[in-house]
Amino acid sequence: MDTLGWIGVTLAFLAPLPPERPERPEPSNGSALAAAVVIGGLCLMMVVPMVAIWGFYRPESGFRARCAASGGQVRAFFLDGSGPLRCARDGAAVPPRRAAGPLG
Repeated sequence: MDTLGWIGVTLAFLAPLPPERPERPEPSNGSALAAAVVIGGLCLMMVVPMVAIWGFYRPESGFRARCAASGGQVRAFFLDGSGPLRCARDGAAVPPRRAAGPLG
């Protein structure tokens, strides 16, 4: 090392220490609540359409099997084949089964 190098090393050890870092301020609770609301809203905006899409494209095999077991025929509600399916027997619509309530 030459003389200039020794002078630099000597001055580096003689320099004063940097000031201590101040402590971080406490975070306010309002920002955490706002972030939770925004993130929760984004999650709902992504989950609700997925549930709706699943509801439109759910399997129809159970409905078709129940309709065939009751002697009916599965027909589309609209002429173009879209929309909800209906179970019809000899041209008359078969009423859907109701779940048994607490009174029978």
